[in-house]
Amino acid sequence: MARIVDPLVVGRVIGDVLDSFSPTITMFVSYNNRQVCNGHELLPSTVSFRPRVEIQGGDMRTFFTLVMTDPDVPGPSDPYLREHLHWLVANIPGTTDVTFGRELVSYEIPRPNIGIHRFVFALFRQKGRQIFNPPSSRDNFSTRIFAAENDLGPPVAAVYFNAQRETAARRR
Repeated sequence: MARIVDPLVVGRVIGDVLDSFSPTITMFVSYNNRQVCNGHELLPSTVSFRPRVEIQGGDMRTFFTLVMTDPDVPGPSDPYLREHLHWLVANIPGTTDVTFGRELVSYEIPRPNIGIHRFVFALFRQKGRQIFNPPSSRDNFSTRIFAAENDLGPPVAAVYFNAQRETAARRR
């Protein structure tokens, strides 16, 4: 009998960044019409602009928070700055894309220097419209602590992609 394996578990997103959860919302993340799929590699030149993030399954009374982090900074073998915050958007209405939310931390282009990095998008359901304090630093961010401090509960959706440093030959 075949066993279904969650790609978030295989990619160690569950464990390193998030606790185990059951997805209840559909979230689509895409760069230039290329959808992000768990564990697929995207080139840094492909992700240089803020992605389009669409949320399906909410309603006008529901608000969400989106967190994008890199848990492999500065390198996957010794990620002592885990996690690095790349983007934080809150108060996203439940029937739209993230551009209608409040950007607390602007999008930072993924630029991995050493090894293959995971870039994680985690979506949380808010209990209502909230006031958030932006984190003091992008480094040593913790998605778990941020969610706990803001009473967000477990994530409702998550997806991640891999990226590594692009050589000049790969950019052509």
